[in-house]
Amino acid sequence: MTDDILPANTNQALAIIRLKRDVGLSPKFVLKALETGVVLAQIESFKGGVAQQNLSLAQVRDFQIALPPLPEQHRIVVLLDEAFEGIATAKANAKKNLQNARALFESHLHSVFSQRGEGWLETTLGEVCTITSTLVDPRKTELLGLTHVGAGNIESKTGGFIDLKTAGEEGLISGKFLFDQSMVLYSKIRPYLMKVARPDFVGLCSADMYPLAPTPNVVTRNYLFHLLLSKEFTDYAIQGSARAGMPKVNREHLFAFRVWLPDVKKQEQLAANLDSLRQETQRLAAIYSHKLAALQALKKSLLHQAFTGEL
Repeated sequence: MTDDILPANTNQALAIIRLKRDVGLSPKFVLKALETGVVLAQIESFKGGVAQQNLSLAQVRDFQIALPPLPEQHRIVVLLDEAFEGIATAKANAKKNLQNARALFESHLHSVFSQRGEGWLETTLGEVCTITSTLVDPRKTELLGLTHVGAGNIESKTGGFIDLKTAGEEGLISGKFLFDQSMVLYSKIRPYLMKVARPDFVGLCSADMYPLAPTPNVVTRNYLFHLLLSKEFTDYAIQGSARAGMPKVNREHLFAFRVWLPDVKKQEQLAANLDSLRQETQRLAAIYSHKLAALQALKKSLLHQAFTGEL
């Protein structure tokens, strides 16, 4: 808490720590001590509560911290403040660079699907792709080894797969759609999450997903993939998904989406450019994310050194 917001009130979820004046304690030193791994480990060992974990005031009073003389406390605080200021600036720059990299791709994606070139055909999604799959029983022996894809297995905006398991490993019971490498998977639940994927394997997907089969020589799979991730389509999907409970895009609304299509050769070129830019964006995102993690680790390391007499 900073002095500029004082005086202030707190609710019962916060504990007010008042320092004894005759002990020789720097408030800023104590504040930084509460961020150290030593104190955080004590918090983990103390945490209780059934519905919501919490600490009692007695447990807060029992926190153990190293306490050097007051002049040394002031020295440590000054050193940490200077270091943390530099770390905060570096983190802010890394976050900005990460946002800029993502914004660059989204801007290019928008430019592709908002243009209208000569010879482009205006059509609907229902006229260029279909859902040919029917629900199958995932308990059948021949299907148990197939990979299952649910909405939770697709990363938002990237199309990457995470935590995939087979139908047998998940013990699936309800009907699933069979898909193959020619299709694009689109999650109809919460369209604002933008969960679209291009599988390179045969598998089963949740009934809450659409396995879309592109019409050959009309729309390419890669172009359809990027189209479903575009702002134009996402805004349209969100507008038609309002429900009392879970936002969901129905098939009729999905297929009514109007789109302008260039010829297949142009689609392949545009999709290839988008894939290349996405790859570079993801490479930069990985670099900046790694830098953020390294800066956070540096902060923890400095705190550890400061409160173990190594700074």
